[in-house]
Amino acid sequence: MSASDLSDICKVISVSQNLIQIEILDPAELKKQPEQRLTIGTYLKIADDDGLAVIAIVQAYRIKDPASSDAQAEPSTPSFVMDAYPLGYLDKDGKFQRGGQQIAIPPTHVSIADSDTLAALYSSTKPEGALSIGTLAHDQSVEVPIDGDVFFGKHIAVVGSTGSGKSCAVAKIVQEGRRQSDDQETRAVLNNAHVIVFDLHGEYATAFPGARVLDVKTLKVPYWLMTAEELEEIFIESREESSHNQVSQFRHAVQANKRKHNSCIHVSYDSAVYFSIEEVYNYICNMNAEVIGRTEGEGVPKLADGTLVSKREDVYFHKQHAFVVQSTSKNEKATKGPFMGDFDRFVLRLRTTLDSERLAFLFKPEKAAGKPYKTEDMKELIEGIVGYGEKKGNITIIDLHGVPFEVHSLVVSLLSRIIFQVGFYRKRKPKETEVAFLIVYEEAHNYVPNSPLARFRSVTRSIERIAKEGRKYGVSLMIVSQRPSEISETVFSQCNSFVVMRLTNPTDQNYVRRLLPDAIGGLTEALPTLAQREALVLGECIQVPTLLRVAEITDTPHSHDIAVLQEWRKDWADLPFGSVLDGMKRH
Repeated sequence: MSASDLSDICKVISVSQNLIQIEILDPAELKKQPEQRLTIGTYLKIADDDGLAVIAIVQAYRIKDPASSDAQAEPSTPSFVMDAYPLGYLDKDGKFQRGGQQIAIPPTHVSIADSDTLAALYSSTKPEGALSIGTLAHDQSVEVPIDGDVFFGKHIAVVGSTGSGKSCAVAKIVQEGRRQSDDQETRAVLNNAHVIVFDLHGEYATAFPGARVLDVKTLKVPYWLMTAEELEEIFIESREESSHNQVSQFRHAVQANKRKHNSCIHVSYDSAVYFSIEEVYNYICNMNAEVIGRTEGEGVPKLADGTLVSKREDVYFHKQHAFVVQSTSKNEKATKGPFMGDFDRFVLRLRTTLDSERLAFLFKPEKAAGKPYKTEDMKELIEGIVGYGEKKGNITIIDLHGVPFEVHSLVVSLLSRIIFQVGFYRKRKPKETEVAFLIVYEEAHNYVPNSPLARFRSVTRSIERIAKEGRKYGVSLMIVSQRPSEISETVFSQCNSFVVMRLTNPTDQNYVRRLLPDAIGGLTEALPTLAQREALVLGECIQVPTLLRVAEITDTPHSHDIAVLQEWRKDWADLPFGSVLDGMKRH
């Protein structure tokens, strides 16, 4: 009998499709064998005499009720009953298969699964598509391969409380996904991996040396790339009484200005082509001050010098004009325009937003020569976002920690939509090789929450569209969050693979439990007590739900906690108030 064989000291007392119960007859004998250590999460091999074996995982154990024993007297040493969930079975060739109904009843052999048996659980993953991010938590000699094609080809959720090792897990996943082959390293060429990371706290640059990092100083996202919804989200206050008029005139001005600057292109309000936001501002100011001449033959806007404006678009874009004074005199009759005074707050909000230095990357992005980006520069702009252009790179980090909080969602919405459109239109063209993008949303609950607020509407729409359609066009999502219950359900429900780390919030735990079949829901009972870097991996990317330990990495994110007590015990250190105040002034 092998050291891991438990057949002499236990017996199978119940078998069902989702539960196998095993009675430990001699706990004292079990304790004598250190190799036979049983814990929650231990893998068991339960075999019959025909060579088939079920692989099950221990979920719980309890002392057997003495009343259920055949013995007349209560035994001096209590026996135990273990509940194990059957994951699947090993066929006669030693290959793991899902299901387990093929085993003969009753199974007669019980043993702790050895390393070879555990390795067989993941043997169906093709070597060329295998992704390794860690080892089995209960046996770290067993490497756990994940089906990388499925993992990255569909959407991913990585969730865990602060301090669970979530950032390092994300870094490990991306590092392994973009790893070069030996031949590529020898030839010093990049592989075809494309990852865009939305980094909310500026912590991932250290994890990816050589990555292209776009922060508030280097990020160029011209306002004219925004859609109608995004433009209105930043400029229009939906609760104002005149908001419907603001929308109608703003839309008209933007579309007319796009036609003015792109005469050779058919444009609409949503067309991603250049327009001058300053000229649109002038137009709105003129509409807010407009006076209509009412003497015979007029009936159109009238400037202070007596000029009649027959077509507003030809006059209002260039500058702010003075209009004639309102009058009831027969010879100088003039009345206020349809929107006169209605846009006072709108004009102030426009001016304040456009003059904000914090938003210069949106409203005043300039090329090296100091000229504004225009329609003809669109290729350069998009290449920089997705890692092409002069400085090519597998990973582009969008560092949002310096971007004003009120436009986080707007920037994420805009860039996400651009990446999706690149994949969408790429798919429609003949190609020799596929191009696939992974978008990583760090702390996703901050900008794609399960919230009806207007300021999240555009980003939710952009990310939900990618969640529902992106896979067809080679665009996948990785949703990273410490609060999965606060993320848009539409987005989260589209994820096919899950990496679940320690979760301490009961609401988040229950949210994750809904992802699992009832029979294996017990696996989530350990979520509050998982060690750092331990993760429950489940979904289409892996044969069976598996608790693994994420491997350590050399290049880690800058997300470590401060050792507060140790820092307090050091000598007094002065605070660099100069740089602190500079940062506060900018934000």
